[in-house]
Amino acid sequence: MSRILLLVSAFKEDEEFATAIAETAGLTLQTEPDPGAAASLVANADIGTIMLDASSEKQYQDFEAAIQSSVGIFSDKINANTIHFICSEDLENAKFLTQSPMFGHFVLRNYTSPKENGERYGRLVKATLSERAFGLENLLKPGTKVQTVKLKLSTQKQDAVEAARQYMISAKFPNRIATVIANAVDELLMNAIFDAPVDSLGKPLLSSTSRKTALKLEGQNQVEMQIGFDGNIIGITASDSYGSLDKNRLMSHISKVYNEEEYKVKATVAGAGLGLATVFHSGGSFFFVSENRVKTEVSVFFQRHDSYREFKDQFRFLSSQFYF
Repeated sequence: MSRILLLVSAFKEDEEFATAIAETAGLTLQTEPDPGAAASLVANADIGTIMLDASSEKQYQDFEAAIQSSVGIFSDKINANTIHFICSEDLENAKFLTQSPMFGHFVLRNYTSPKENGERYGRLVKATLSERAFGLENLLKPGTKVQTVKLKLSTQKQDAVEAARQYMISAKFPNRIATVIANAVDELLMNAIFDAPVDSLGKPLLSSTSRKTALKLEGQNQVEMQIGFDGNIIGITASDSYGSLDKNRLMSHISKVYNEEEYKVKATVAGAGLGLATVFHSGGSFFFVSENRVKTEVSVFFQRHDSYREFKDQFRFLSSQFYF
């Protein structure tokens, strides 16, 4: 028998979304709207993934209290890598989630098509249940061709960004939308090149280095970009070999940016992703995967739309997967 996808929600559209996820990820869907009964299932059943309606802080707190009473938040039954919060409010209005020790994944309930986007998100869920969730090819439709670009010098970044923009133009993305996505690629590569490198104590190595400096990207400083388009979703990944992404700082950073700093991301947070809030609000979805001191991959996803309004208001998620 397959492992269970436990949906804690009374929303019909959440059930449609979760049904498609379960089918794609090879899980058995079980729906239990009551937090207490859901926590009992967590204690006694083989739960692979939990999806929780966290549209209000009270809903989250009720679930947290039930989990605390049944198995404990820090039990081996609870893994932030496999807990997905579904919310009707955008992330800046759900700070209680980013502060939660159970936070791993955020899904904005603007499915448009619960089945289609459930299948799409199901590939991410399936990846989170594997030994390591690295690899853009696992997050796009099976058979999608993924191209890899290895940067040898930091000064090649702009050429890589322009190559990505031209790739999108050839895939029939409107010019304005292609430019927005290219700006996101620039942010990811800049972060991988200049913000990810840290010393053995976790201190940033290049925080004071001019972004115009020509650096050799070899050895641990190697940076790769991957890009793929499955006919509907374009995915772009920037990876580094430092594994310096710090979850607590990242989540605190996301919250602070959304609420207090008008979407300006500080470059002093290693591996946070410069301009992350702006990219997210421009329609992008993120998947952060980091193995401490080994590797970090930051992937951004956009659905192709002809209308910029539809593009900006598309289904979005922000997910993270950390290995220590």
